[in-house]
Amino acid sequence: MLQTPVRVIQTLRPQVATGVLTATAVSTVVFSATPFLVRGVSVDQGVDVSTVGIISTAQLAGFSLTTWAAGRYLRARRRMLVLAVLLGAAANLASGWAPWFSILVGTRVISGISLGLIAWIAWAEAFGDKEKVGDVAVIGPIVGIISAPIIASVIDRSGSDALFYGLAALHLIPLFFIRTTHLDAAARPEQQRNRPTRAAAAILLALGMITCGGSAVFVFAGVIGQDDVGLTAFAVSVVFSANALASVPSARYRGDRKLPGGWMALTGLCAVTVGAVNEPIAFWIALPLWGFCFWMGTPGAYALLAERSKFPEERAGDAQSIRAAGRVIGPLIGGAMYAISPAALGLVGGGIMLSAGLLMVYVEWRIRPAVLSDLVHS
Repeated sequence: MLQTPVRVIQTLRPQVATGVLTATAVSTVVFSATPFLVRGVSVDQGVDVSTVGIISTAQLAGFSLTTWAAGRYLRARRRMLVLAVLLGAAANLASGWAPWFSILVGTRVISGISLGLIAWIAWAEAFGDKEKVGDVAVIGPIVGIISAPIIASVIDRSGSDALFYGLAALHLIPLFFIRTTHLDAAARPEQQRNRPTRAAAAILLALGMITCGGSAVFVFAGVIGQDDVGLTAFAVSVVFSANALASVPSARYRGDRKLPGGWMALTGLCAVTVGAVNEPIAFWIALPLWGFCFWMGTPGAYALLAERSKFPEERAGDAQSIRAAGRVIGPLIGGAMYAISPAALGLVGGGIMLSAGLLMVYVEWRIRPAVLSDLVHS
């Protein structure tokens, strides 16, 4: 599954080490599996769909805690990357074996810890460098194009357990590249942490809201596509691939990204459409457009955060942890709203994202880097 994406990435001559990029690609596959696992686990374990969303919450709880703690107590070293991929392999093996849903929830927490370590290392390497940020950002779309149909096919033919075993095997691939991996972040001197500026805090809040609203809808998008829109599992997987394909040019874009909040607001409108408009053509348009807008906005949001921060390298971990915290809360909101109706889910999730995008636009327009000295809290 990863051979073609790795070759494509290498032809783009990335600035980030192949070991880091390959681990990031694996973590992307794991995250991409969640919308399909919700329905698969529901069938295999006999658990209600709105309840199965807890596996996403559990995984992202581990992710959030890890990204928050890693930036404060750990150093981005090669052995940490090895630990992350081995932990991910073990977690997915245990998930495939898990005889009860309660045990599966616990194994997804461990999977989240693995994914959190990988994400923290990757963004610590890239943060503040436009070329490297683009390298890390483009991984998700490239891998997502290929992974969605394969994930849907495996679950449809063999069930969720087989997919977990496949994810465990994928986690071993980065080990072939990590041996020669050099991490620049490991050489950076440790510094005393500082509180974010008010502008940076507002951007962090917006990032958390975007992932909260987005995950609330996206985790259930696969179920909505099949049960409410009426598409087949394969058709839904193709739409998810289209979402990833549309993300590639925007993630790889190297120019200035003005008004990232505007792009994020558009993702909110896409989320509303996915949940509230149960028509195939709307689903086919909204989900790919969501991917394009999200990856136009995300690197720009990170750039805006760096510009409005006195200590931008510290905000890299903060951004990951608050985005993960949003993803922890999102599926809980999504499950509650989906139990009411897909329309309620789309309106609530999309509304949160739209509000966050407008907040980010306000920060960019009204608070300039030149006045940061007046806003810093030591």
